[in-house]
Amino acid sequence: MNTVKKLVFFLWLLAAVLVAPPLLRSFGLNPKEVVKDLFSDTPRKDVIAPVLPKSVEPVPSQEDERGRARELRPDISVPPARKAEPVKSVKDTSALTPDEKEFNEMISGLENIAGMASAKAPEEEIDDLPVQAYRPANAAQKVRWLPPPPGFSTADTFNYLIYREKNPVTATIKTVLDNIHGNLMLDLTPFTIIIKPNKILVMLFGAKDSYMKYTKRPAWSGASSDLRADTMYVIESDSFYPLSVHELTHLYFDGYFLPTISPLWLSEGMAVYMQITTTKEKPSWVDRSLRRILKGDFIPFEEMTQTEDLSNYSTSQAELWYTQAYSVVSYLLQTRTRDEFYRLCNELKSKTPLYQALYRAYGMPFNRISVLENVWRHDLQKAYEEGKILQPAAPKKTVKTTVTVTTQNAAPAKTGASKQTAAKAASQPAAAKQPAKPAPQKTKINKLQMVPTNGYKGGFN
Repeated sequence: MNTVKKLVFFLWLLAAVLVAPPLLRSFGLNPKEVVKDLFSDTPRKDVIAPVLPKSVEPVPSQEDERGRARELRPDISVPPARKAEPVKSVKDTSALTPDEKEFNEMISGLENIAGMASAKAPEEEIDDLPVQAYRPANAAQKVRWLPPPPGFSTADTFNYLIYREKNPVTATIKTVLDNIHGNLMLDLTPFTIIIKPNKILVMLFGAKDSYMKYTKRPAWSGASSDLRADTMYVIESDSFYPLSVHELTHLYFDGYFLPTISPLWLSEGMAVYMQITTTKEKPSWVDRSLRRILKGDFIPFEEMTQTEDLSNYSTSQAELWYTQAYSVVSYLLQTRTRDEFYRLCNELKSKTPLYQALYRAYGMPFNRISVLENVWRHDLQKAYEEGKILQPAAPKKTVKTTVTVTTQNAAPAKTGASKQTAAKAASQPAAAKQPAKPAPQKTKINKLQMVPTNGYKGGFN
């Protein structure tokens, strides 16, 4: 009996020896150190704390740095409060991490975009001119949202996380943004039904000064967007609705192409098109630039389609470029079919060259970019002559002036020689016959009533 007890005891001891090391490692303890501490007279004070391997270093805090999070950001309803910490000097680049350097490069890139504003043009002329969307090459690698700055209140909806400066987020703001979202989902159905857009962070600024200070954009922009951060920045003003439509179109439409970056002319043209069709209002610079295009002042398509940076453009060039991109997208969506436009976008998403994408989507004769340019110019001129754009009233006024001139010249002619009066009298009946032309109107139904051929007895009485 004693032998059996000893055997059971040794089995339990063996089991404990085999199970104890993995169990201790799961709690971060070193088995050898624990055994030494059990049989030593002076127990160590740091046994209670987990023992970390030497190669593992503490992970730095991610609360104040956007670029450190490479994984997809989670949906958060209320972000943590920002901690007051001293701001590091940007000039000391040696102390910055690679992610901090990348973030600073992003900010400097946004500052270069602001150079599109010309110092010669007054602010009122470019107040509605959009700012080029920030779309870096690694926009598919989403980053974490920054916590709200001091003085911003927060709110959460199904589609948006909203930061608002000074004032709380009201139900009206949520309703307006949700309505914009619903309309864009319907208008961009081919692009949003396959790939669901990410949740958007909307930052509402109460003044231009705070908007400029935080985003580094110029004050005349009014709104801007960041595709990598899925963020829209907008000033609360009279242009809040159209500018929100413009910037959200960037985030939804451009998000469909990721990880490919869509061509800039297609992105900006689509954003301006959705802004105008949704609000039924055109910015003043659109009609002004359309008149320039109709006079022959336009950007060649080879240059327009290859432009990916507008920072070196003057204000007038930027207005013309935006208007031309909008007009081309409007032609592709309204004059051509939307199925063809969707095929074109899919080809561009696959990194197909534009001339090949045009041919695969629209067929002949669209095998060159110059063909699209010529067809677009012809269609634009035709729409202008038909009064569909800009409502040209000049031809009607010229006709009226010619008639008044002839009648004024006819009065003094009566006081002249009899031959001149006879010639005028002969010319007047000939001119009077052209506008009247009553013959086609008399032969509509009356002839059918008066001539009962083939025994027809009904249908016209």
